Amino acid sequence: MRIFVEGPWWAGRWTDITVATLQQLGHETARYYHNRKSPADRARLAAGRLAGLSGRRVTDWHTLARRHLSDRAQEFRPDLLISIQGKLDLPTAQALKRHFPNLRIVFWWGDILTPQGQRRIEAADAFADRILISYRGSHETLAPRHGEQLLYFPFAAAPRFHTAGTLTSADRRRLAADVAFVGSCYPERCELIRYLNARLEQPVRVWGRGWRRCRGVRGHGALSLADCMKVYAHAGVTLNLHHRDTDNGCNMKFYEIPAAGGFQICDWQPALQDTALGRLTTACRSPQEYLERIRHALQHPEERAALAARAHGEVLVNETYETRFTNLLKQLS
Repeated sequence: MRIFVEGPWWAGRWTDITVATLQQLGHETARYYHNRKSPADRARLAAGRLAGLSGRRVTDWHTLARRHLSDRAQEFRPDLLISIQGKLDLPTAQALKRHFPNLRIVFWWGDILTPQGQRRIEAADAFADRILISYRGSHETLAPRHGEQLLYFPFAAAPRFHTAGTLTSADRRRLAADVAFVGSCYPERCELIRYLNARLEQPVRVWGRGWRRCRGVRGHGALSLADCMKVYAHAGVTLNLHHRDTDNGCNMKFYEIPAAGGFQICDWQPALQDTALGRLTTACRSPQEYLERIRHALQHPEERAALAARAHGEVLVNETYETRFTNLLKQLS
């Protein structure tokens, strides 16, 4: 099958993981990063802004990106197009289907269900053969409206991307931690980590964006995906704190941390009871419980290592993108 993937250029490598998995399954692929502007795009948009000052109609980035998408897809001649929270809209999809009448389209919304997300999903209803949702609660909310068109498609592990090597001496200075957290700063995360730092012997070591806004917590900047894996693999404990608006589901880190061989402690989600991996995961409902679970894990390294090993084996056997996409493509055939 010839599969065209439209998705973001992003540190988490979401688009690249999708493409690599489909290639691993034996499919021909092409990709388009819908948020990556070329120098020619930037020049054209800048010229358009100047033209707009004189009242002339100009081309915006969304329109230009859809034009690129259409041109590249037509050149590739796909059987299937996967749009990962992409720029694809009804007119572009209709034009592509006129060129390729047998084209199937999948729209994947993997983020929390924001109002913008709901609008995008409603728009995709008009052109997508399947809409994928990665959080169980969001899927349950939308299922009455979209029926069989809507599929629950949780995130997963990609062994090629979610593997850590050994820490070099330079890595150890940059990335080693007893307790680690990798992610953007939000007020509730700031509050929890400040609470833990006031009580743990060593503070939580934090990487990600926005931590300058959290007084008393030192951030160490954003990391590449490869460096994230090194943190997860070699930290005593990695905290996985879902976004506060998560609707009963598991984020990417939930699968990435055990795939790298790390031990995670996350916030409680009912969906954890639905899978073996979830039942192997330590989850907390309060700051006090986080503190107790972290202390216990650090004081019992053999128990921690055994749990991490069981989770590692489970995620690589039953929670991989290879399995997810194999099942999806069967449903589309």
